[in-house]
Amino acid sequence: MKTIIKVLFFFLTSISIAQTGSIVGKLTDTDYNNEPLPFANIFLKGTTKGVTSDIDGLYSLENIEPGTYTVVYSFVGYETVEIPDVKVIADKVTNIDVPMGASAAALDEVVIKTTTRRESAVALLLEQKKAVGITQSIGAEDLSRKGVGDAEGAVTKVTGVKKQAGIKNVFVRGLGDRYNSTTLNELPLPSEDPEYKNISLDFFSSDVIESVGINKTFSVPLYGDVAGANINIVSKELTGPGSLQFSISPEVNSRAVGKEFLIMDNAKYIGNIHDTHVPITDLNVHAFDNNFKPNTQNAQLNSSYSLSGGKRFDIGRNRLSLFFVGNFDNKYEYREGTSDRINAAGGFNQQFQRTEYNYNVSKLAMANIKFRFQEGDYIAANSMFIKSNSQSVADYYGLKAGLTENDEPQNPIRALVRRQQENENNLFVNQLLTSLTISEKLSLEAGASYNTIRGYEPDRRTNTYVIDVNADIARAASGSALNNRFYSNLEENDLAGKLYLDYALNGQNEDSKNSRIRLGYNYRDTDRTFNYTQLNYIFDSPAVVDIDNPDTSLFNQQSLNDGIFRLTTNRGDGRDGKDPFIPFSYDGTRTIHSGLGEVSYDFSNSFSANVGVRYEKVKQEVLFDTNLATTNDPNTDPSLIDENFVLPSFNLKYNFNENSIVRLAGSKTYTLPQFKEVAPFLYEDVSFNSFGNPDLLTADNYNLDLKYEYYFSPGEIVAVTGFYKNIKNAINRIEVNSAAGELSYVNTGDATIAGVELELRKNILKLSNDSDSEKTLTFGLNASYLYSNQKLEDVPTDNLTVRFTNKEDELEGSSPFILGSDLTLNLKKKNSGITSSVVFNYNSKSIYSLGTGGDDANPGSGKNNIVLSAIPTLDFINKIAINENFGIKLNIKNILDPEYKLTQDVNNIGVPNAALPDGQEVPVETYKRGVVFSAGVSYSF
Repeated sequence: MKTIIKVLFFFLTSISIAQTGSIVGKLTDTDYNNEPLPFANIFLKGTTKGVTSDIDGLYSLENIEPGTYTVVYSFVGYETVEIPDVKVIADKVTNIDVPMGASAAALDEVVIKTTTRRESAVALLLEQKKAVGITQSIGAEDLSRKGVGDAEGAVTKVTGVKKQAGIKNVFVRGLGDRYNSTTLNELPLPSEDPEYKNISLDFFSSDVIESVGINKTFSVPLYGDVAGANINIVSKELTGPGSLQFSISPEVNSRAVGKEFLIMDNAKYIGNIHDTHVPITDLNVHAFDNNFKPNTQNAQLNSSYSLSGGKRFDIGRNRLSLFFVGNFDNKYEYREGTSDRINAAGGFNQQFQRTEYNYNVSKLAMANIKFRFQEGDYIAANSMFIKSNSQSVADYYGLKAGLTENDEPQNPIRALVRRQQENENNLFVNQLLTSLTISEKLSLEAGASYNTIRGYEPDRRTNTYVIDVNADIARAASGSALNNRFYSNLEENDLAGKLYLDYALNGQNEDSKNSRIRLGYNYRDTDRTFNYTQLNYIFDSPAVVDIDNPDTSLFNQQSLNDGIFRLTTNRGDGRDGKDPFIPFSYDGTRTIHSGLGEVSYDFSNSFSANVGVRYEKVKQEVLFDTNLATTNDPNTDPSLIDENFVLPSFNLKYNFNENSIVRLAGSKTYTLPQFKEVAPFLYEDVSFNSFGNPDLLTADNYNLDLKYEYYFSPGEIVAVTGFYKNIKNAINRIEVNSAAGELSYVNTGDATIAGVELELRKNILKLSNDSDSEKTLTFGLNASYLYSNQKLEDVPTDNLTVRFTNKEDELEGSSPFILGSDLTLNLKKKNSGITSSVVFNYNSKSIYSLGTGGDDANPGSGKNNIVLSAIPTLDFINKIAINENFGIKLNIKNILDPEYKLTQDVNNIGVPNAALPDGQEVPVETYKRGVVFSAGVSYSF
């Protein structure tokens, strides 16, 4: 009956930070029907640390140094209770509920339970040490120390993980977005962007993160579509009786603050889009509620506001906790640099100077409710809403093939392309989670989630002008679709569930709880609809325009009436009798049924093993009606993948002693082509166009890891990992050999990845005394070396003909060397202190896209790879605690302000009369992001 009652409660999670261990609990009066016992004394024997219970019988001994204590409970007229051998562990909470009366309680009536605070670096490291498999996590404590503001920044502080400029998500061991997966509380999340498989990690601010786990090895509870890592975000929940905190943090970007900043007309400071539909239904009507002319402003100030809090309610020996977080964050960024392209004839396709103005707004609200039973079981419900809005105005000025052929030294002709874009993504996450004890050995873990994504790109505006510099005359270009407005909508619904039954085994290690049998089932159903309409301004000949006033001088109803331009969509102008406003679209569905089983067993105090197998039935189908192809044509098949996967895994652990551990892990996984990668939809940008390949195949991945760990102390570690991966039918993004600079996706044959990772956390100095003061100097190092090689072949399974420049190459996005390091000084005295950190990261150069365009008659011919140059970053983070309530943050980020640089070397093999010298490095994209200065205050009530 108790189990049935538990299922009636719901919860939502979020956790607070603890620096040391603590003992909490409730005292009850056995002589008065177990009513709460207030004003009793609780103290640690042999110390001066003590408290009294409150009116509800609750008590909390905080900030206890790790160790073993005797806890004494006394009340006038009642028998004193002493509980010996109570272990206090750093960053964990020991719960002791004690019944008291005129006669002493038997010790077996006392319930002692320890729970982990997973925000703490020490607690996470202890969990890593005890686990059979290979795990790595970063908690809120480290996020704060390193000045990390979101989940994306968190994972880049972990060994072997990097963020690549121009790519929204991270690379793990050289493997990009398609090879990774993202979960929230171990339930899958959808992507907000049709270009990506994984949701953008910068959506998740540090306000909602308890910890971020990076699982680089596969185990059967994970979905099999992963080869790099599963990134699991654990959301915060309340610990303690209650809290309320407010913080504000203004900041400035050195490159944006003093600029005359361009802002899209009708875009909102708070980042809300109200109308996402095409505003006209008649191509003879020019009625838009915004202008091509951008607005201007000065004094760009970034800011961040956060409010969080919660309350705990004790219901008998059970607990109900409520927690909420609200956050508003906005940032300005100014970029200037080059944007050049090489054509297949050995000359420039474009030579642009680019100026870009970016403004980003994110708003987040999260709430959770959690009911925890005295035995440790719980039921929880989480809800989170994230609204992300990005606005940009980008000007490209210079030479462009097809526009500036009449350019001469005495009569310069230049092109100006202005692209204005606003994107809004709304994510709504709902989760229900439970963990229940059915019997002494049998337990159940279950969860379900329903998530929705709504993504909008309303009225992306592109203007293309040709400028006679001497005459100071600008004309709107007359090519097809060079001046346009673009509208798109993405809707995705994602339903997922998990059910696990665990049966505890009697392993040979009495201190371990690892021995068990797990049987489980996972289900996921994803539906995505993406549609878009593009309105094109068609000029029969170039038309004079005032660039500073394009709407009044040209783009208006009068010019449409006078026939200076006409409006069409990508479906035409309706003269063929078809509705030109029917949007292009693709619809994707994916259903996954998974059964799993695994056995974990401690064969001795030294040796443990986990062996499992996962079966997945996957069906993915994408129907499309786009500017390139349509499944409405009976001769065109949809993209269909209908496969069964059997995915084994093993994890072995051997302890040479308590602090010296070696682990071995192996598995098979797969990589599924994503909706966008298989949908033949041409996405047009100024620099690159991209389209999908409906004939992509799944890739099979074989993974092996060997790791050695040595723990100097509970918070100190040195670890070395060697890993190997073999990928069959690897999927890569390539540059198609075309004048338009188009990108697509192909299977390129087999790939091999191997590498070594080093992790070090060590206290250089640690001093403390009896006056509650502490001084520590801590050094952290993450370093990885990566070797990757793939055979580049034009596989016969698709309709794309690809001739690679090189016969083999490194993997796209893989930096051979990645380094992360931090040095942290912590000075603490009672409730005040300062934490200062210097954080350095370095990513060596990597391939952005693979070069193509060679021909068999000229080996080695074709475009070379586009390469991202090495990037170093340096941050200085300061966190000052004035007292237990008031705190200050002073940070300087991106101090080195490195240049983000994409380059491509000229390759003239097989090119007659090349305009550029062979081997010349061409800057494809360059820009700097600016140094960010921030100051913030927080207050806890």
